[in-house]
Amino acid sequence: MKLLGAFVCFLVSLSWGISAGKTERARTAECEAFLELFAYIQNQIGYFFAPTKLIYKHIENDVLSRVGFLQALATHETDEVYFDVWTSALNACKGNLHLTEAQLAIVQGFGACIGKSNEELQLKTMAYYTRALAAETEKQKSEMKKNIKVYRTLGFAVGAATLILVV
Repeated sequence: MKLLGAFVCFLVSLSWGISAGKTERARTAECEAFLELFAYIQNQIGYFFAPTKLIYKHIENDVLSRVGFLQALATHETDEVYFDVWTSALNACKGNLHLTEAQLAIVQGFGACIGKSNEELQLKTMAYYTRALAAETEKQKSEMKKNIKVYRTLGFAVGAATLILVV
């Protein structure tokens, strides 16, 4: 019985390490998905002068759909007053997102500039936020590689130590 309990503790510790690694992967995938979204929106505004309702209507991304962001954007499509949709969509799916506070602030800042100024200023502001998120994404990718190894090692080490101490 004691051995079974120790083995369960080992498995719980190991699964914690693996789960923490999945969170890191999800955070990186979300950063990359928002970067793709940023580029798409910039192209729609810069080349086609598309209104935001039409831009948001045609976006497809598995990662952003899974967290509910795209659905939250689409729910405002029929609103008469179309104001601050991006922020309300982010707030609606905030619990599902894995982004850090810095990454979330960049995404929120990008959305805050959409439709609030002339095209040239809007595109410059969007380019700034795109560069900032690209830098955060690169930082996240390097941290993810390191952290996944650390979480797995810690999970295994804690589980093994528990197993050894109990047995």
